[in-house]
Amino acid sequence: MKSKTMIPVSLWTIIGLFTLLSTSGCVSKATYQQQLDQNQTLQTDLYGTTEKLNNLQARYDIVEQQLEDAMAQNRALNDQNIAAMAEIDRLKNIFQARSQQQQEQLSALEQQQQELEAQQEQQQQRYQQLLDNKQQLEQELERERIAREARLAKMANTYNSLVANLEQEIERGEITINKLKDKLTVNLVEKILFPSGSADLTPAGIKVIRQVGDILKEVDDKDIRVEGHTDNLGISKALQAKFPSNWELSAARAANVVRVLQREVGIPGEKLEIGAYGPFHPVSSNDTPEGRAQNRRIQIVLVPPAQA
Repeated sequence: MKSKTMIPVSLWTIIGLFTLLSTSGCVSKATYQQQLDQNQTLQTDLYGTTEKLNNLQARYDIVEQQLEDAMAQNRALNDQNIAAMAEIDRLKNIFQARSQQQQEQLSALEQQQQELEAQQEQQQQRYQQLLDNKQQLEQELERERIAREARLAKMANTYNSLVANLEQEIERGEITINKLKDKLTVNLVEKILFPSGSADLTPAGIKVIRQVGDILKEVDDKDIRVEGHTDNLGISKALQAKFPSNWELSAARAANVVRVLQREVGIPGEKLEIGAYGPFHPVSSNDTPEGRAQNRRIQIVLVPPAQA
């Protein structure tokens, strides 16, 4: 800090006295006294001026110190400002980097949301399709239930009609009728239809086939399969030329029954089937005459339509 040198008051006093002494030989006493008074006044003024100067100097020194302190603070603030700007730049870079990352994450989330919405839409469509299918199946099941009940009722009516019309034959054991749910089978033993070893229907046999056929032709939702069965005894030599085995005999008997059903009863040929099983589907033991008699039979079975 700069400062100015202050001049002591006593020095000025000596200077004034020296001045007076050097000139005292030339001036009067009054003039001298006047000079002393002026000198005293000047000393007083000089003292006051010196005090003012010293005060100003002190104030100057304070102001200069304050200025230096302010400059130091300004430099510190400037350093802080530079550091703050650097920190701002650093944070700005971090924010921009994070913003870019967050924007990428947001884009990924939006893409994922769109995919999920698409999957949800597909799932909703699938659910609606399954719901429609369920309702359709329920309707089909209900229709099938009603139709099945109708078929069972019709089958029961057919069974009751057969039983009522063939009551005597059933009582004699010549005919048995089996009804299992929607399947109905009419078993006719050989003796009511054919002479022994023959495939030609007897008049009584034709009558029975007509009776059965008249009832079965009313069943429009079933086909009629006529099955020929024999016992396990071989064909006699006298008949082997015509029926080499029980296969041919069972087939010929079934064919003759079908012919009556078609030509005399009027059942369409496309609703008729023939099955020949020979001795291979017995319903009783072939070890006894009674068992073999039961195995020699014609079975008329109601079956699902062939076109179905």
